[in-house]
Amino acid sequence: MTSVFCPAHITCFFRPVHSDTILKSGSIGAGIRLRAGTTVHIHETEGKTGILINGKDDDAKVTRHVLEHMAPGRNFDVSVECGLPTKQGFGMSASGAVAAALCISEIVGGSRKEAFEAAHTADAVCGGGLGDVSGLMHEWDVPIRTEAGLPPFGCAKDHKIEFERLTLIVIGGDMSTAGILADSGKLESICKAGEEAMRRFEGSPGKDQLFDISNKFSSEACLRGKEVAGAMQELENNGMRASMCMLGNSIFTDASEKEVRDAVGDAYWIFSTASTAEPARIIRKA
Repeated sequence: MTSVFCPAHITCFFRPVHSDTILKSGSIGAGIRLRAGTTVHIHETEGKTGILINGKDDDAKVTRHVLEHMAPGRNFDVSVECGLPTKQGFGMSASGAVAAALCISEIVGGSRKEAFEAAHTADAVCGGGLGDVSGLMHEWDVPIRTEAGLPPFGCAKDHKIEFERLTLIVIGGDMSTAGILADSGKLESICKAGEEAMRRFEGSPGKDQLFDISNKFSSEACLRGKEVAGAMQELENNGMRASMCMLGNSIFTDASEKEVRDAVGDAYWIFSTASTAEPARIIRKA
């Protein structure tokens, strides 16, 4: 069995970029790589490919696309362990795709570059995140995606921002990235707000600006629901800075878990982690 761990990735603000070339497609924007993430275990089998996500059978379109792209005609037993909730803006599909791709790359003798390209392609084609794989490929705590896609097309920069502590809060139900981006009205608002967010941040990068600009983005892009807005306001009323995770009914803050629970109570899923520059890595070889 081959096992790989990949960090998770929060997007703070973004502007989608679509191209006929998949490696040029993605988004520009800012994101935070998280110490929590996804672990994938894979071994080859003579039977049909089966995929478990957190112990349950799953169609797992993104993971399956990676397998079929990198090892066509071969079958695998796959177990995906998500350290954070899915469909809440934590980049779980991208994290799982990268981990699965690096597993298969180890098994078939591929390269790390090929693995990231397969993960990016799968995430984009199957309706996952547009920039998460790019963010995960660049090994900084807070990669700023200045050109969409993966190298040699995509580019990112590092402003040396780190978070020793981050608290994540899930406020509501799942949010569909594909559904939101398929709405032409929302997409137009996101593109306009994302372009302005990048301009503001590049003019004055920093932690305070990351929170401030992220908040302006989620408001101007009309992405923030009432529950998320209410919880963010409650945190801010108690002296904590917080922003919405893209795209999820979720929030990130650099306040402590205790401070967050004291402010919003225990009704929500709350989890503490930190940012990381650590790469996705093999943790077990067959």
